[in-house]
Amino acid sequence: MEESSDFRTLKILDRFRPIIARTGADYDVLRLILRVKFQMDQRRVPTILSNNSGKKERKEGNQFLRSLWLYGLMGLMMVPFIVWDTGHFMLQMGLVFGILMFMIMTSMISDFSSVLLDIRDRNIIMTKPVNGRTVGMARAIHAGIYLLLLTGSLTGIPLIAALVTHGIGFFLIFLVELILINMLILVTTSLIYLFMMKFLDGEKLKDMINMVQILLSVGIAIGYQLVIRSFSIIDFGMVFTPAWWQLLLPPLWYAAAYEWLFAGGGNVWIYTFTALAVLVPVVSMIVYVKLMPSFELYLEKMAHSGQSSGRRRGRWDRLISKVVSRSREEQACFRLSASMMRNEREFKLKVYPSLGLSFVLPYVFWFTELQSSTWAEFRQSSFVYTFYIVLMLVVTVVVMLKFSGQYKAFWTFRAAPMANDSALYKGALKAFLCNMFLPIFLANAILFTWTFGSRILPDIAIIMLTATALVPLAGKLLLRKPPFSQSFSMAQQSDGWYVFAALPVLAMLWGVHVFFRSVSGGVWIYGALLIVANVLLWTLLFREKKTARKRSVAV
Repeated sequence: MEESSDFRTLKILDRFRPIIARTGADYDVLRLILRVKFQMDQRRVPTILSNNSGKKERKEGNQFLRSLWLYGLMGLMMVPFIVWDTGHFMLQMGLVFGILMFMIMTSMISDFSSVLLDIRDRNIIMTKPVNGRTVGMARAIHAGIYLLLLTGSLTGIPLIAALVTHGIGFFLIFLVELILINMLILVTTSLIYLFMMKFLDGEKLKDMINMVQILLSVGIAIGYQLVIRSFSIIDFGMVFTPAWWQLLLPPLWYAAAYEWLFAGGGNVWIYTFTALAVLVPVVSMIVYVKLMPSFELYLEKMAHSGQSSGRRRGRWDRLISKVVSRSREEQACFRLSASMMRNEREFKLKVYPSLGLSFVLPYVFWFTELQSSTWAEFRQSSFVYTFYIVLMLVVTVVVMLKFSGQYKAFWTFRAAPMANDSALYKGALKAFLCNMFLPIFLANAILFTWTFGSRILPDIAIIMLTATALVPLAGKLLLRKPPFSQSFSMAQQSDGWYVFAALPVLAMLWGVHVFFRSVSGGVWIYGALLIVANVLLWTLLFREKKTARKRSVAV
């Protein structure tokens, strides 16, 4: 058999055989399980190593280079903090580890939770004389290797910058702490899932896992802001102000070692943070290893699905579809799309964390301003325009509408007597707008209005009209394939760059909004223009053609 990077990974793993064997796992069986998993990964490419499905299968090494270089570019944003020569390592490394843990944890939630919770191989493995600790260790190592690949691509350039700027000692500490961070993220996520599986089962368990993933995403965004708030500016210098709640911020744990060893900032707080950086991952790993058989036992609950409360659509979707859609075809596509968005587990796993982030991010930007101004001053400020951040949800979700865990069922649309796909596109986009975007938008609108007063209601209306105009435009540009027709394994990591590309567009729309706001009666003129734009975009971009198309059934 031809050697691949996966098999080289197993050879590296062989060096740790005595340590793995001491956990009670059967190393030979574990190695065989991992070998098969890596071979299957070449056929069913995971999201982090996804490739263009229209191209021929490549070697694993090429897949690695082609899929992780984008993360290498993202890692460039950490380099200025690494080479920042302030002597205040608590600040600069706290920011580095905050950014790094944000990226790793979000990838862990969206990409690798499916690896930890994969039950498809249980019917084969668990019928053999294999103990639960061996299966659990194989599962953890499988996810851990991909986390290390991701971390390596993110920190390759920052590691080189650390070595050149600060020397070998700084570099080695950085390397060790990266291993501890990956251990902490992998194990704590697994323990959270284990705790939920102990008390829940079936559909309730799956729904709760989605909820925890949303909460983790929101918590990460808030925690990153808390890292920055741990510092105060005194006489134009940054001063670290210790507080008990900082014990809950892992980025500060890992920054403390640099403050102690390189800046001479040793005190009881720094020593405590440094100790937590080592003890928490190690103790968590010991606890997880002991609980691995229980994890595998509780994981069986994932295979038993009870009745889902999410299937109660009916009246609401039917009523809304009649309001927003004229044709019966589009109404049917609306109801089906709404059901897919609400009930399909894999779609929610990929998309719902973005809903939580979109809701909380505007308020993250308020924190710094509130530190330097009074509440009365803030209420009169222009921070109302942070509402435009919510519009990022349009891009992040629309780009995912073409994917589905049940994509093989798309043949039913090809077999249905539909003249074209316009009804399917419009139905899916309107279902997203009504069932996902509008609830987030309205909740934020209530909070913004309570904060800034009724004076912002015209601005809220303008932002709303802007969002409804962006939905069909984003659908036309980003939905190159029909909704729910592609496998998630075909998702390109480069799709994430659409979000970055949308930032200048949103900035431009904000600028236009500010310009019309400064003109007498400009808000009403701009609102009228946006209403016309909405009518034209929804009508012309997805115009129904009366040409018949061939029916083809995908095998």
